[in-house]
Amino acid sequence: MKEFALVRIDDRLIHGQVMAVWMRYLGNVKHIVIVDDNTAKDPFMTQVLRAAAPAGVQVSVLSVADAISTLGGEDADFSHDLLLMRSPHTALALLEGGVHFSTLNVGGIGAGPGRKPLYRNISASPQEMEWFRAIQAKGVEISFRIVPDDKGVSFRNLDKSV
Repeated sequence: MKEFALVRIDDRLIHGQVMAVWMRYLGNVKHIVIVDDNTAKDPFMTQVLRAAAPAGVQVSVLSVADAISTLGGEDADFSHDLLLMRSPHTALALLEGGVHFSTLNVGGIGAGPGRKPLYRNISASPQEMEWFRAIQAKGVEISFRIVPDDKGVSFRNLDKSV
């Protein structure tokens, strides 16, 4: 299986400048796969996300269950696909469902009740920290990196400081 060009958690999903910077950095993305149960049920939001994608880039919005059945193949080539989700819970569900990825980029999880700052604009609740630990335990390298020019930091380093 050829891995995804990028697997990213960003609670904003497709958005302006950051997406443009990542798309330019990756250079070969032809398909953005968004996995989010609520968005998959919302035709208006799906249309908004498709309109926000760069010209010529296909956008699919899938539920977790549909993503597992669609993306779980061993012979698939996802090297031109960017996989986006809002939460580490979704990433863990995909891994447990047989979707393979060895790296996970965390680019944006906003502050909120019960969340503590981890890295720049990224915060996490105790439950989200547990999900990150479970993802890491499955052999996935988790990097908190907002844009490509950002050096970023490994979850291993952040988890020790929290």
